[in-house]
Amino acid sequence: MADNKVIVHPLINLKNHVRIAFAFTLLLMLGVWVVFAFILKPQYQASSQMLIEESASATPHLAVESSRIDSQIIEAYASFAISPEILLKVKKELGLESSVADLQKQINVTHTDNSPVLTITVSSDDSYVSAKIANTIGFIFQNEVKASLKADHVNIISQALSEDKEVILSQQGLTLGLAIAAACGFIFSILITFSTVAVKAAVDSTNRVIRKKENQLQTVFK
Repeated sequence: MADNKVIVHPLINLKNHVRIAFAFTLLLMLGVWVVFAFILKPQYQASSQMLIEESASATPHLAVESSRIDSQIIEAYASFAISPEILLKVKKELGLESSVADLQKQINVTHTDNSPVLTITVSSDDSYVSAKIANTIGFIFQNEVKASLKADHVNIISQALSEDKEVILSQQGLTLGLAIAAACGFIFSILITFSTVAVKAAVDSTNRVIRKKENQLQTVFK
């Protein structure tokens, strides 16, 4: 009977630890879900593409270094596309409340090596707004280059569309967050369990030593 109690008691403690670990993990996962569902806003991206054409007469004597010059020219156009001059007009055109500096943070202009194509990508919490900003930047950028250089060196080859592709990324982020929360909860629970068991074992050992000494003293004084 005593042996059964010795076996049952650790099993009960183990079940309690498992329940606590399971509850803690669920609570952590619930917290992650609340953050993704109610605090973090999904980000939507929309991209438009511009073709930069360099006139043949502009740099005929630089044909040998054309790739290097082209890269520098593309970089200059990319910088101009998100310059305060362009973005201020975009802001006024769309009636945006955000500042030019904040608007600039939402925009990313990229291009590949030796490619005359600029990709203007805009991120926001509204897919329609992202597409609208990307397309407006393209139109204003095209008009400003035309007015400055008196030539059609910039052409829009692809307009941005309001698509919900970033929702998938948010769902992937949620899944990853839940997985990390589950793993962290499990590991933390194991650490807590081992710490509790270690502390309890140390306390029990101390109590046994004290009781042993007390028994020895009682034996001596009998």
